[in-house]
Amino acid sequence: MSSQIDKERTEKTIEIILEKIHAEADPELLNEYRSLLRKKTSLFNRSYVGAYLLMQLEEGDGGRSRRDGRPPAASRTGTSRDALKNDPNRSLPEEESARLFFSIGRNRRVFPKELLQFIAAKTPVSRDDVGTIRILDNYSFVQVRSSAADEIIAALNGVSFRGRPLTVNYARNHDDAAPPHEGIASGGKRPAEAG
Repeated sequence: MSSQIDKERTEKTIEIILEKIHAEADPELLNEYRSLLRKKTSLFNRSYVGAYLLMQLEEGDGGRSRRDGRPPAASRTGTSRDALKNDPNRSLPEEESARLFFSIGRNRRVFPKELLQFIAAKTPVSRDDVGTIRILDNYSFVQVRSSAADEIIAALNGVSFRGRPLTVNYARNHDDAAPPHEGIASGGKRPAEAG
């Protein structure tokens, strides 16, 4: 085992893991693992456990760098039919889609997979009608097929999500949007999607 690591590759792996935590991981299951880790390891050793698992993940690749920059575990997910069905980052063609604003974000500990499940549970739209889900701190944007947008808004706007009424409507375009602080101060209008 070499004492030198490919820092650039490892930094990419860490970024991908963090993205997957926010985009794909089941928060309840993740918290169960986290609780067990806290129970079984001292505060001092937790970072070593994380470093060891990262090292094992990269060594599992035989030390070879992947062409796409993803860690080995990431390459094995998303190939089954179930993974494709539950992928909250599947993009729809722009000409066939609309972007919806949801008044809930990371500050309420929401993940794309949860929003996808919420939409599926509360609306009759098909999974194929939902595209990319982008969670920001205070709100989220969901790409949907244009033909299903009004139906999703009608079904979800005002519905309680984690104890608060949800605002769901069309997201503004970059050109006609007020700055986020103005939109919030003027009666709860949503901010425009950033970049």
